[in-house]
Amino acid sequence: MKTLVNLFIATAILFGSVAKAQASSPDEAIDVLDSRHRNLFMFKADRKFLGASVEVYYTNGDLVTSQKLEKRKMIIDFCDVKFGEYTIRLKKGNEIQEYYYVKK
Repeated sequence: MKTLVNLFIATAILFGSVAKAQASSPDEAIDVLDSRHRNLFMFKADRKFLGASVEVYYTNGDLVTSQKLEKRKMIIDFCDVKFGEYTIRLKKGNEIQEYYYVKK
């Protein structure tokens, strides 16, 4: 009985890891993390994006802020900005990743 339970747990772990591997796209260099806070945009970048420029643009194209990515994880707080749509752009060399955030 104990062997059967261990086999069931091992199978569940195996299928869970396969499902997670299929859900993440190999082309994506950044993982957007879930947050329980509505005004936070959190992500974790690959090592190749260390030193990249992180720029936040408002809908009309105005640059809100710009910063260098010094660690792999970054949290952008949209608490003190006006409502609307924002574009988060990471640039390093020829590689560009864009993400969108809507503050409601």
